[in-house]
Amino acid sequence: MRSYLRVFLLGIFLLGLGYLGGCLYAKNNTSEVAQIFNKFNILAKRESRYVRIDNKNAKDKDGYGNYTYNLKSYDKKGKEAPISFTGMGKLKSGHYLKIDTKGSYVYTYKEVFKKDIPSNIFKRVQMGRSAHED
Repeated sequence: MRSYLRVFLLGIFLLGLGYLGGCLYAKNNTSEVAQIFNKFNILAKRESRYVRIDNKNAKDKDGYGNYTYNLKSYDKKGKEAPISFTGMGKLKSGHYLKIDTKGSYVYTYKEVFKKDIPSNIFKRVQMGRSAHED
């Protein structure tokens, strides 16, 4: 009986360790699997991020006008992270979006004006620069 309990507890421990490892790996990874995993990631926090739309790298993968964007996003502190999402149609190049994310998982996005972006990160969003390049 004790050996079954030990095996069970060891299994639970290994599953927990595997989950935490997956959380660390998926936090800033933009693959489809990582994005789904981030929805349940306890290490990733839900936050708003800002991007500037660049249609040079937008791809219509399915042929139905749903463009996939791979962009640099910035949080309120100016920290850069990659983000990947699919827009409903081709978005306007040069416009700004506020994206509700958890890790690399995108819940929603909406277009915002320049005045709605915190001033401390506007330059980074506008130019696509990271915090350490200033």
